[in-house]
Amino acid sequence: MSEAQNSVKFVPAVCPKCGGQLEVDPTQEAATCKYCGTPFIVEKAIHNYNIQHAHIDHVDSVHVDMKGSVDSVINFVEREIDKNREVKRESKRLDAENSQAMIKIFFKYFAIISIAMIVIWVLANALGWLK
Repeated sequence: MSEAQNSVKFVPAVCPKCGGQLEVDPTQEAATCKYCGTPFIVEKAIHNYNIQHAHIDHVDSVHVDMKGSVDSVINFVEREIDKNREVKRESKRLDAENSQAMIKIFFKYFAIISIAMIVIWVLANALGWLK
């Protein structure tokens, strides 16, 4: 290894997917979590670690804006509801198609049986079986 490679200082980071505690090379742009295998941006993982391990000595006021989080949850729920509605519509459409197919089959067999009965009745009359 060269002298430059030996002098790399790894810094603590947190995997954005699984929350695993990592040591990363801050000079790299991306890395892969050794726990879950998820690729991530090194700068974001370091930032996540710094937020989780921040020390606050003094605060005059705090404002937490959760609108983005609430909006994303609402959007997710709306998408899931839309997917569910689409699945139900498709299920109803398939049920209607199956029902129509069953009705066609019923009338096809009804017609065949009716014709067969008429043919048997005509033959029975012609042969004198129904006297």
